[in-house]
Amino acid sequence: MVMEKPSPLLVGREFVRQYYTLLNKAPEYLHRFYGRNSSYVHGGVDASGKPQEAVYGQNDIHHKVLSLNFSECHTKIRHVDAHATLSDGVVVQVMGLLSNSGQPERKFMQTFVLA
Repeated sequence: MVMEKPSPLLVGREFVRQYYTLLNKAPEYLHRFYGRNSSYVHGGVDASGKPQEAVYGQNDIHHKVLSLNFSECHTKIRHVDAHATLSDGVVVQVMGLLSNSGQPERKFMQTFVLA
């Protein structure tokens, strides 16, 4: 019996479920979703209009995530879209609302490339 490959949307939705569950419950372990060749950018541009710098590799991503002080996060996912890439990966785009440390919810959009 040959198992059918899951659709990109199924892969994307399951990834999002696991990723944001961990963000909400144990953000100190979020870096485990990333490898040594991964990159991570948080935010678009700073107050002066300068683009945020990417960090690379699991260790630097771990330090970056810790520096964001995620605590008591609550995420409401409003939309997930996912498509196959040319190299059998999946690109996932997530839109939703996030509150951190009891602050009001803010809209967010996040994109992942799963390789």
